Amino acid sequence: MSMRKIVAAAVLSVSATVMPGLASADDALFALIRTGQSEAALALVSAGGADLAATEPDGSTALHWATYQVDYALVRALLDAGASADVTNKYGSTPLAEAVKLGDVELVRMLLEAGANPDSPSLDNQTALMLSANLGLLDIARLLIERGADVNAVETFRDQTALMWAAAENHPDIVDLLIEHGADVTPVAHHDDWPRQMTSEPRAQFRPTGGLTALLYATRSGCYRCAVAIVEAGADIDRPNPDGITPLLNAIDARSFDIAMYLIDQGAKVDVWDMHGRTPFYMAIDMNSFRGGGFGGFGGPAAPLPPQEHTPMEVAKRLLSMGVDVNHQLTRMRPNGPGRGRFADFMMRGGTGPLMVATLSNDHEAIEFLLANGAEVDLYNVFKTTPLMVAAGMSGTGRGNGPGGGAGGRDPQAAALTTIDLLLDAGAEINKQVTDSRTFTAKLDNYVAGKDNEGRTALHAAAESGWDRVVAHLIARGADPGIVDAQGDTALDLGLAAATAAAAQPGYGGAAKASRDATVAVLSEALGATPGAN
Repeated sequence: MSMRKIVAAAVLSVSATVMPGLASADDALFALIRTGQSEAALALVSAGGADLAATEPDGSTALHWATYQVDYALVRALLDAGASADVTNKYGSTPLAEAVKLGDVELVRMLLEAGANPDSPSLDNQTALMLSANLGLLDIARLLIERGADVNAVETFRDQTALMWAAAENHPDIVDLLIEHGADVTPVAHHDDWPRQMTSEPRAQFRPTGGLTALLYATRSGCYRCAVAIVEAGADIDRPNPDGITPLLNAIDARSFDIAMYLIDQGAKVDVWDMHGRTPFYMAIDMNSFRGGGFGGFGGPAAPLPPQEHTPMEVAKRLLSMGVDVNHQLTRMRPNGPGRGRFADFMMRGGTGPLMVATLSNDHEAIEFLLANGAEVDLYNVFKTTPLMVAAGMSGTGRGNGPGGGAGGRDPQAAALTTIDLLLDAGAEINKQVTDSRTFTAKLDNYVAGKDNEGRTALHAAAESGWDRVVAHLIARGADPGIVDAQGDTALDLGLAAATAAAAQPGYGGAAKASRDATVAVLSEALGATPGAN
């Protein structure tokens, strides 16, 4: 018996003792590598006691496992003993792909030198270069390109390229490297034609459409250097996705205001809008008082902005200087995200303009700016609700806009009063009523059951919200407490009904009760009525 066979037999004997049930040397080798017994595995390989081309049920070889374990000595021994560096398991993964995912330059180099194909694809045509671009592994990406990796390979799951992956993950150095070696900036990723899908869900859903270019990925991720490099390489600066979202719109939506200003400087079209009717100007105003966590969950804290030179208001002013329409209105609401709460902003439906969205946030800077530059003060949305009504607390959900504004760190009435004065001073009609709000168009735009505001005024809204100071201020400025809505209710009727409903809730009292009681008292005095008499 040869020495190699003696060593192999000894290793197998030990393996069988430690790991009983192993059927062969091949099984023993896999088990030794998986359990980190490197020296025993090396001995078995050196003795030639195992088939190095043997595979596990998923098609993985000993080289796959040795790479995964980052065992340099064992990888070298397997390669020297004749193991194929270009083997692929049933999932399309190669040892090279595993080495890239580990971010290990030395393993990548060893495998490439042993003949690994840098373009060996996974089942969906994903290459090692795409992985390195996604993970930001510059040295590995450079090494793969030097070995002939195709910089324009396209994976088949979403039709994306390495350049798209680098831009999407904010890796400007890799974007530069790919473009330097001929990466094409024009491909468009796969898009889904969601409207063709059948669904029993009657409400509009949020389903990302896709269809992004490398530039759209760069603007979405906020990678300024990526965007500049891609534009300088010849990308179409105005190419939208299928929803009409251009790179400029995308940059503002992602709060990447420096990129937005760069795109404007480069001649991006500013008088465009997406399928929801959002213009760059509208979005700049919206982002000036960004109120939620976006697709991470509406209403939560907004993610902090990265350091930037420009602000959304600067973008808005720049756009205004170019003659954009300050009154362009939404065609429909874009859901805030998937799942519950995607229609939380009821008023941001069709017809909502920049002034309305600024009013919803009590963004006084934006409101003053808009009113000084031609915004229509009573421009209503599809529900015939004006900015003044919204400022006074009008809601379309039946929940009201305000908690009563008592003591505490947050006083919505104070902000609302300033907004109301700005709008009234600009000519808002204080006694304007919601009229003709029951249209088929409004019904189509009303994805969730709302409430009927027909005939109501700003005073009705404030009364229902229990905003006593707002009620008093509106009356002082000329609001008529005798106006009745389509149901025949005055503001006092709504205030009484809301107070009664609130009183039935557990824990009602304190500042909220005081505010609602004061609301009823102010309205009763204005009407000369006895509270609760009608």
